[in-house]
Amino acid sequence: MWPKSAVDLEQNTIKVSPGKTQNYGKPVHLEIAMGPALREVVAECMRSPVVCPYLIHYSPKARKRSQLDAKLHWNAVTPDYLTKSFAQARDDSEAYKDMPAGERPTFHEIRALGAWLYEQQGFPQEYIQGLMGHADVKMTEHYQAGHGEDALVYMKVSADLKV
Repeated sequence: MWPKSAVDLEQNTIKVSPGKTQNYGKPVHLEIAMGPALREVVAECMRSPVVCPYLIHYSPKARKRSQLDAKLHWNAVTPDYLTKSFAQARDDSEAYKDMPAGERPTFHEIRALGAWLYEQQGFPQEYIQGLMGHADVKMTEHYQAGHGEDALVYMKVSADLKV
């Protein structure tokens, strides 16, 4: 999770070192220049009355020892909390109410679409890889696959087996 100490509102940046990349030979470290929308959200998180060293946080209704031990701070959120909250917000918006629940886009599918859109707009692969927080370009390419007209490749077969 992003610590509040990583935010510099004067320089309009957030410094992030994605944890998943730290075990690779070349870990990823980003200094993200905030656009107006991100800055507004970050500033709101910084002003929150909830005492927590992390930008994204909440006050749990109950405090179970197992849940507290799984977190960096008792008000911090876990990665699965973000995934579940995204799904809840997506469903509450009713943007996909005509789609079966199991077919609605997930947080990771929207993220993958973002990587593909950056690629379509001509951003260098290394830039997209850094933005995605991937230590390996193969993971970025995996996220970018499956979008656009060339996403599906059909193998031609014939069902004419003689019995």
